[in-house]
Amino acid sequence: MPFEFVCPFCHHRTRVDDKYAGQSGPCASCGRNVTLPLFDKNGLLVKSPASEQSGAPVASRKKWAPIGIIAIALATVVVAGGVGVYFAIPFITKKAALAAQRSDSSNMIAIAEALNAYALRYGTYPTPVVKDNSGTPLYSWRVLILPFLGYQQLYDRFQLDQPYDSPANLSLAIEMPRVFASSFTGSGNVDQTNYSLLVGPGTLFPASGPLSPADAEDPTILVVETNDGMCSWSEPMDIDVGKGLSIGSKPMKHIGGIHKGVAIVVTVKEEAYAIPATNSQVLVDALVTPKGGETADLSAAVKL
Repeated sequence: MPFEFVCPFCHHRTRVDDKYAGQSGPCASCGRNVTLPLFDKNGLLVKSPASEQSGAPVASRKKWAPIGIIAIALATVVVAGGVGVYFAIPFITKKAALAAQRSDSSNMIAIAEALNAYALRYGTYPTPVVKDNSGTPLYSWRVLILPFLGYQQLYDRFQLDQPYDSPANLSLAIEMPRVFASSFTGSGNVDQTNYSLLVGPGTLFPASGPLSPADAEDPTILVVETNDGMCSWSEPMDIDVGKGLSIGSKPMKHIGGIHKGVAIVVTVKEEAYAIPATNSQVLVDALVTPKGGETADLSAAVKL
């Protein structure tokens, strides 16, 4: 018989066919991984182990191989006495994938808002790498925008005259704001970021110094995602377009790779798009340059 299940993350309530008891997959409402309750030997439902309700992405759960990757999609069906909603469709659904993409895009939009707030106050975007008087790299722009993300206390505790890996600053690594990381990579590193600037020639962050929002034609990329995390969040490291740039799954050269077949980017105007990996390199290049004069056709992208 069907049983009622409530997602522990978004609290969406639904009815589930008993044949799906004990199986796992992303909730189609919020995109987080959930594991359904099991029936014990007496036929009673028992809670799944707490470790299975972690919200980690499907791709990180190797032990699911015997049952496959099961996305929990919602389908409305007619039942006796009214309409019920059941878990169905044992494969990754478009709805679940979109929910996951939107979860990451909300992080990236928050970062873009903080970057724009910084630029409004100081006239330009933050420098990607803070250096000391001798030119030695110290820490990342992510530290500089902490107050604009609501982390003033963390910013105040960061030793701004020391490098990110000094003993005092390393002790703060585990306090990384969750907005700096995707929930869908399966990474176990609590200080690892997945969101980056694009730096180098023809970007908003050239070697001569950061530009401002006023220097950018619409649309221009401000924040991108990269797979598996790039570095510790306070470490001064971003994606250098001078080394090449494409949509793919490898960090530090390629954007995307977290969500199958697309790369999520957020523009200066704080708009998020899922760009298909099949899009041309011409489009990617046009989105990178702030005033290149190119036409950036986003008709094939999904606005999140």
